[in-house]
Amino acid sequence: MEIDDNTRRLEQIVNAFRARAFIQRDLSAIDELLTPDFVDHFAPPWDPAGRDGVRRRFGQAAMGFHTTRVEVVLSVSRGNVLMQAIRIHMKHTGDFMGIAPTDREFSIGGFDAFEVRGDKLAAHWGVYDVSRIPDLLGMTPGPEAPSPTSWMAMWEATAGART
Repeated sequence: MEIDDNTRRLEQIVNAFRARAFIQRDLSAIDELLTPDFVDHFAPPWDPAGRDGVRRRFGQAAMGFHTTRVEVVLSVSRGNVLMQAIRIHMKHTGDFMGIAPTDREFSIGGFDAFEVRGDKLAAHWGVYDVSRIPDLLGMTPGPEAPSPTSWMAMWEATAGART
């Protein structure tokens, strides 16, 4: 699939942000590359809005993981919105859910969409396969978990019990 000039321009803006904020862990990129009224539709409702929430989440993630690469599987744009299927490659370098660093490297899939205004990111939507992280780190749920023993099986059983 051939990439048009608009998609290429939007990718450059998103890639610059990812390189600084994810790979280099340079959180000053948040103030420099996100608009002052940035909206993160991925943010949990209890997090601060806008850039403050992004800074908080990125800081928390950096305590447990180092993103080594964001692989773009598919990238398309419509107008000023870039949509990408991605694979995030990480290394477990700090405490996560009570687990000391394992130095395990793993990847999770996801989807990102960014609205770009001028040369800055104005909004973000995202979905990531974070439910796999405990399994990828070798965590096992408690004895009450159903077989097969995995976090996903445990969550599915819990959801089933509520219905």
